[in-house]
Amino acid sequence: MVEIKYGDQYEVSDLAGQTISEAREHFKSEFGIPDKAKARLNGGKVKASAELDTVLNDDDKITFAVSRGKGAYMVGALLLALACTGGVFAFGFINASTSLGAVAASNDFADVSVNDTTPVSWSPYGFFKGSIPNLGANGVPIFNVDTLSSTYPGDLAVSVSIANGDTLAKCYRLLALKIMMYDSSGGILDINADNLTGAGGDDDDYVLLTLSNGEVTMFPQGQAGGNLMTVRVKSGFYITHIYNAGNWSPDSKHQPLLFCEVAQR
Repeated sequence: MVEIKYGDQYEVSDLAGQTISEAREHFKSEFGIPDKAKARLNGGKVKASAELDTVLNDDDKITFAVSRGKGAYMVGALLLALACTGGVFAFGFINASTSLGAVAASNDFADVSVNDTTPVSWSPYGFFKGSIPNLGANGVPIFNVDTLSSTYPGDLAVSVSIANGDTLAKCYRLLALKIMMYDSSGGILDINADNLTGAGGDDDDYVLLTLSNGEVTMFPQGQAGGNLMTVRVKSGFYITHIYNAGNWSPDSKHQPLLFCEVAQR
């Protein structure tokens, strides 16, 4: 009988007369022995090329093991050496100081207000797939973003988020709103900086607000102080839960509550 071992797995089997290669193949799937595992016969190493010719005898002990590399320890030692000597090169650079003339702005750089001139509405049913109708060619405005007369020269970040996602999840399996931004003349704004010619936005300048992401951010390009922009719902679609399942009911619970925030980018 021959004793064979790999890791914590151990077995005594009638392998006398077989080669180490045959023993490896026999227990490869049972023990999970990888091809790179090295063989040891009675404590001595066996070269991979010799496994085909080395015949096992009774009372032999064969062990398979995977050698552990030392590369990680060498890299760690190198990083430690760099950490210890890095301070030597940095010392001496901090040798002067100055004050910067930053002054806090006295006015807001933008203002956000609700635009409910044309309400966005739809009538969902239980276990139903539908789209949000009557939005027109340019969508329906939901927020006004006024950059006022500020001299702030930087870019803006306009974020729209769902404030009642926990309630909507009880009503909708899926809810998606296609959000875009328009300038005061009704032109599409470039919100993803993909138009390098400065000619404005196109149909690809939109974000998709869903129950999965919960918040989207747009970056309107080329809007100086004093400009009025609108955030609009261009289109949308939804899939509802089965009627009365999961507290779904046709009341205000199915109405998304959206929040708009404008920040300095």
